Amino acid sequence: MVLPKVAVIISNYNYGEFVLEAIHSALDQDYKGELRVFVLDDGSSDDSWEKISTFAANAISKKTLSTPYYEGPIEHREMDGLTAFRIDNSGASTARNVAIWEAWEWADVFAILDADDMYAYNKISIQVEKLMEHEDIGVTYSDYVIHKTYDGNDYKKYEYKYPYSLRGLHQQCIVHSAGVIKKRCLQEILLPEKKEFYDSNLHGPASQGFIGCTEDYDLWLRLSRICMMVHVPQPLSFVRETGQNQSMRMTQGIFVDNMEKINSRDE
Repeated sequence: MVLPKVAVIISNYNYGEFVLEAIHSALDQDYKGELRVFVLDDGSSDDSWEKISTFAANAISKKTLSTPYYEGPIEHREMDGLTAFRIDNSGASTARNVAIWEAWEWADVFAILDADDMYAYNKISIQVEKLMEHEDIGVTYSDYVIHKTYDGNDYKKYEYKYPYSLRGLHQQCIVHSAGVIKKRCLQEILLPEKKEFYDSNLHGPASQGFIGCTEDYDLWLRLSRICMMVHVPQPLSFVRETGQNQSMRMTQGIFVDNMEKINSRDE
């Protein structure tokens, strides 16, 4: 069996302290098929892009994406297994959409990795194997280990995610953002007006003070309508809690506002 081509999508904003570890964890997978990392720096104001572009050693070029979604120009670097881009700060949704569209013609499967997190070395091979067990399976998601630093001490906690159920998904985001998704399923849930996978109305530019954090939940809800979602009960991701995570800044007001946007769009 020919293994699918996997694009690992990393969206980064001001995670210069961690982003190279995320990239290394994606590049160092034991996956036997083709894998490429697409990292999109969302106009960071720290040293993120300097670190990313130094790591990807080729010369910077200007490139206009030939996609229906984003019209450059953007900064661009490329090396074996890694394509890196930088755009003006636009928010996590737009950044992920840009990276997905850039990988679109090449990839068969998309894996989503936050820039402050890491993959276990065998995550992609395990989850893709499960993904390919049945044509109706469109998403796989795993458990993860939370790494937290408090008062100079490091703590680790195993976060078990419940086996998939539609009711469970509506009650809480049981699918972690490090899910693995078939391309054809993303195609089916594309939001046609803006040609978006992640709704940019739900997570805007952090530089403008807009915090969203429901864009991934919305994606999983839309995917749940058209495919099976399968839980892999193994800790295959490593998640940092730094106190600066955007999900920790979520308020009830933001959640209610975003759910109103989701519901009005779906009517």
